[in-house]
Amino acid sequence: MTKLAKAIALGSTHTKLKSRIVMAPMTIQSAFFDGGVTQEMIDYYAARSGEAGAVIVESAFVENYGRAFPGALGINSDKHIAGLTKLATAIKEKGSKAILQIYHAGRMANGEFNGGHQPISASAVAALRDNAETPLAMSEEQIEAMIDNFAQAVNRAIVAGFDGVEIHGANTYLIQQFFSPHSNRRTDKWGGDREKRSAFPLAVLEQAKAVVASHQLSDFIIGYRFSPEEIEQPGIRFEDSMFLLDKLAKCGLDYFHFSMGNYMRNSIVNPEDTTPLIHQYHALKSENVAKIPVIGVGGIAQHSDALDALTQGYDMVSVGKGFLVDPQWAQKALAAETCAEVADLGQQQQLVIPAPLWDIMDYMIVDGAAEALKQQRIKELQNFEITFEPGEYTAYGYGHNGQLPVTVTFSNDEILQVQVDSSKESDGIANPAFERIPQQILENQTLNIDVISGATVSSQAVIDGVSNAVDLAGGNSEALRNKARKEVQRSTQTIQENVDVVVVGGGGAGLSAALTALDNGKSVVILEKFPAIGGNTVRTGGWVNAAEANWQKAFPAIAGEVDYLKAIAATPESDIAPEYLSDFRVLKDQLENYFLDVDSGKNYLFDSTELHLIQTYLGGKRTNRDGTPIFGQYDLVNTLTSRAMESIDWLTQKGIDFNRNMVDIAVGALWRRAHKPNRPKGVEFVEKLQKQIIAQGGRIITDTRAEELIVEKGKVTGVKATHANGTKYQLTTNNGVVLASGGFGANTKMLQKYNNYWTEIADDIKTTNSPALIGDGIDIGEKAGANLVGMEYIQLMPIGDPKSGALLTGLIVPPENFVFVNQQGKRFVDECQSRDVLSNAFFDNGGVVYMIADEAIRNTAANTTPETIEREIAEGIIIKADTIAQLAKKINVPVAELSQTIERYNSYVDEGRDPEFHKGALGLKVEQGPFYATPRKPSVHHTMGGLQINTKACVLNKDGVQIPGLYAAGEVTGGIHAGNRLGGNALIDIFTYGRIAGDSVSTNA
Repeated sequence: MTKLAKAIALGSTHTKLKSRIVMAPMTIQSAFFDGGVTQEMIDYYAARSGEAGAVIVESAFVENYGRAFPGALGINSDKHIAGLTKLATAIKEKGSKAILQIYHAGRMANGEFNGGHQPISASAVAALRDNAETPLAMSEEQIEAMIDNFAQAVNRAIVAGFDGVEIHGANTYLIQQFFSPHSNRRTDKWGGDREKRSAFPLAVLEQAKAVVASHQLSDFIIGYRFSPEEIEQPGIRFEDSMFLLDKLAKCGLDYFHFSMGNYMRNSIVNPEDTTPLIHQYHALKSENVAKIPVIGVGGIAQHSDALDALTQGYDMVSVGKGFLVDPQWAQKALAAETCAEVADLGQQQQLVIPAPLWDIMDYMIVDGAAEALKQQRIKELQNFEITFEPGEYTAYGYGHNGQLPVTVTFSNDEILQVQVDSSKESDGIANPAFERIPQQILENQTLNIDVISGATVSSQAVIDGVSNAVDLAGGNSEALRNKARKEVQRSTQTIQENVDVVVVGGGGAGLSAALTALDNGKSVVILEKFPAIGGNTVRTGGWVNAAEANWQKAFPAIAGEVDYLKAIAATPESDIAPEYLSDFRVLKDQLENYFLDVDSGKNYLFDSTELHLIQTYLGGKRTNRDGTPIFGQYDLVNTLTSRAMESIDWLTQKGIDFNRNMVDIAVGALWRRAHKPNRPKGVEFVEKLQKQIIAQGGRIITDTRAEELIVEKGKVTGVKATHANGTKYQLTTNNGVVLASGGFGANTKMLQKYNNYWTEIADDIKTTNSPALIGDGIDIGEKAGANLVGMEYIQLMPIGDPKSGALLTGLIVPPENFVFVNQQGKRFVDECQSRDVLSNAFFDNGGVVYMIADEAIRNTAANTTPETIEREIAEGIIIKADTIAQLAKKINVPVAELSQTIERYNSYVDEGRDPEFHKGALGLKVEQGPFYATPRKPSVHHTMGGLQINTKACVLNKDGVQIPGLYAAGEVTGGIHAGNRLGGNALIDIFTYGRIAGDSVSTNA
């Protein structure tokens, strides 16, 4: 007999379950509209009872407006007792204990299922989820009535013949809401510290026990389900849960039931702590808690999983999905037989699954017959002899920018050569696909090749192009797509090497630091974890902010700019923070001279280092959530803006070809001051700097992830890294290490960890970032003692593509030359505003908005080509129409509203002022057909937090002291941009502080 089959005595009642397996409560959405039991429900539960020690019936609402989902089971009325009696009897007849879970959804109640009633909760605080309704705060009378509702539910469960109830204190429902500091902001006896927040769940338990006592039942089971943590801030932490469990255990309980997705889950609040919560549970449990059996749940699919869960410290296991697709799960697990993990398409009746449940469990349903045929076909194809008509064939895949020509050379039985014409493809980003995919095809002689992370579309385009060429050559592409690859032999080699400087990260900051160190005569190795260098830099629009007054004076000011400067000049000095008052006075003197020039007819674009400094500093909105200022960043901003032109000059010396025919403004930049390369996108920077680095003897090792800093006596002396093939690198340094690995915008869990706003939306929202930006450099820096600053500040790019999040689609033009309209066809914001303001305005206006442009504006579009524009029109990425009225109909906004919006806007351009939204710069009108609309939605763009540095790019510890040998630059650092980054400042940051880091590591500053 395995441990699973052993009986267990529960807590205070000592009631025995015949096995350690219980069926988890799972919503099957199959009750009558009023919550009554259906025959489908009875049949479903009866089919799954028997060998399980207990069957826990899904959450039953205790009050009529407490449903969280459709088809919910009710125990709110005596009229349900008859049906519940049949359900309990059906379960018990097979020998399992029947336990009913009871709950109220609280603020998670959906009005659609509750007659439109507004939800209730401990406080009037909405949940952090899309479209969450703000609940009504319950009165004390309502709270007392709700406790009685739970008590009446227990009474009905007893009358119906259930063996017990499980109080649902998990899944963010009402009981958990009362214990959570996020949802409970009360100041009466039901809220406050965690002692007072425990009052509601304790009162529910006490009343439940009182009802049981009134029936003189000694064996009625009462369990409690809990969610161990909340990611909200403030929210429930594991120590809080253990505090509550101790309180509950003192009152007397029969079991505790974890609510988690996996029985071995670790903390979601501190994911760097990999200790499973069940281990922490046993380490922290009180004497009272130790007396109560604990149930584990999540990820238990087979007998071996269940046994492992018991080994890890659970007393029982709760199985959900297993029972869905295998009603005999308990019987099979006890016999150590293999249990089903998916259901076959034709098994609904056999598995006794109600229709509503079958509809929502489609992710667990497969077409068994089709799958068997598929596997048979794969075996046949793998034995198929593949031959070709020798020669050279050109075919096409479909990449970012349309058809991708691929030329393949064949012998009778082999692919000899694969050549990709990438001249029209996304420059820089896709390069590793064009190199690596053909190489893998040739080495393995198969099309069964994994795409390259970060270049998925281009990888697939190459594979498809070769596949089409195979068919042209008389081969069998289907067989080649299923042909097995050669087994990859992992390297066991360890390479130890000494070098002056190691740079972690091959984006703009890392390349700048490396090239500067090389210029200083140092030997340099760059470690890049992706197959190609460039990081986020190759994805940028290429705008680099720097004040260059002599050049910019050659361009006339445009409408709105003079008014903007006059508003700054009129700012009273009492509103200026002391740390930049002197700069403001210098700026004010410059402005007065500028206005004199304007009055005398010299109307030129004004800019200065002081204006750049003040805009950057104020644009960062440097305040904490509680309103207190963040100190210590002013010197970083001052260094950035005062040395910005040095970076432009340095880049020019390194071969960057800037366009001197215009002064641009990036979205969210507030001012026209950007230097932009003639060649589209940031690939110009990456390619030119890379060539310089290689020419000077610098080494770039790609596919190699830095995993740990080597620290000796408090000094960073090197890096440990691992190549994708398994080769280990241990690189020691004479001078130090520069971390330039980027931010964490592509790491959902890290976004959620540092900013609770992302708890609900991060899984849905897209990112403009490279997949490489997961914050690993921040992690290894912190482990070496670095202090982190500003981690909660995460910037959205308002003009992301709704489908991909990318910036490389659609008509992206300078904001003075387009109009934003919402789904009602109305303008709603100054298009030249900062990115945080724009993103918030987008969300306030439905998330997706439209950039409206005309034919003249099309000619100013950045980072695109006429061919790409035509393709995106054909694909629907850009919507085109001959008139504004036709455009309105195509994007489904009111024709009259859009027409009036554009007419008003054009009049503002003529007048030189925007009385509606006070737009900072008015450029072209929207008047020349055809017209274009590009849908836009905010995407995760830039994470402002990271390693704390000083003005020499030295990394600081938590005491503000420099960590010897460690330097950092770029998005891996924090403190420069604070709460919001101005458009065009990211590139000047990486080049300026990259150079500074390169100088500092060279001189051991």
